[in-house]
Amino acid sequence: MKKLALLLGSLLVVGATAHAKEVVVAPVEVSKEVVVVAEPVAEVVVVEEAPTLKLTSIKTGLWSENRSGQRNGDLGANSLRLYTNFAYGDDWTGVFNTRRYFNSNTKDSYGETGLFEKTNTRTYVGIQRNNIFDNYALGFTYISQGSWDKFDVTGSFAPTTWLNGYLTYEYVSNSGTTTTLTDDKMGVKSIVDNSDAHYVEFQPKLVYNGWGISYYFEGEYAIENDEEYYFQQVRLFTPKATLGKFGIAGEYRGTVQYDTKTSANLDKYGVGYKMKDAFDVNRFYAHGTYAITESTTIFTSLGYEFGKWEEKDGSTKDSDMTIVEAGVNIKF
Repeated sequence: MKKLALLLGSLLVVGATAHAKEVVVAPVEVSKEVVVVAEPVAEVVVVEEAPTLKLTSIKTGLWSENRSGQRNGDLGANSLRLYTNFAYGDDWTGVFNTRRYFNSNTKDSYGETGLFEKTNTRTYVGIQRNNIFDNYALGFTYISQGSWDKFDVTGSFAPTTWLNGYLTYEYVSNSGTTTTLTDDKMGVKSIVDNSDAHYVEFQPKLVYNGWGISYYFEGEYAIENDEEYYFQQVRLFTPKATLGKFGIAGEYRGTVQYDTKTSANLDKYGVGYKMKDAFDVNRFYAHGTYAITESTTIFTSLGYEFGKWEEKDGSTKDSDMTIVEAGVNIKF
């Protein structure tokens, strides 16, 4: 019995040891809490620069027009012109322009009075709000010269890439001074400019690949009397052709109608009373530029007008005119 007990005890010990070897104890995973330390995010502060008034360009030059048979002499009617353009922020622009007019005397008279006779100085001060509804602008301009002042409002539009233009209304305030006109047929005639007036100018333009065609209307209508003038034109524009630093473009102006009701405007443009037939008067321009630098450009415009004007007595008057403009344009 004692041997049997020892044998059973040995078997129990061996069985327990074998069972213990078959048990796989899974490792205990100890989870550690990961603490993420967030770095402080720097606040981005956008500082908008305050809009400033700056000069954007200066353009100056000489304009001269000489109509055949007129009293202005051999070198015609002339003006020195200065255009200055400003910007305030992205949406506001302004102008300060001035013109000094002078006429040339004939060869027989300038020995006593000088070759050129100074006449008037005209000043423009204007401001414009751009980018109204994307491609619209509204501007106000004050113009002063001698005996009159003008106040105009101009709306510019460009709803598409192929259409743009403007409409101007202007109130003309006259002081009632006397203007003396000289005409070959009428002799000397004094006219009292005693009426304020309404002025309208309108030009829509279609453009495509640099080509353009526009309709132009201009008219002035007196308030206190029946004096008025108005004319309509068709204008054609060519693309600008370039060769190196040179550039040239062309322009044509065909007058569809010209009319005036009183003799006061006989000399408005140094022409007759009205046009008898459409396209009796035509004008051509060649506009040239030469780029000295990226910001400085020399420019010139050469124009020639020819046509027939109807006089008060029904006769026809042939009149040609040459136009020359030259100057420099500087951008900042």
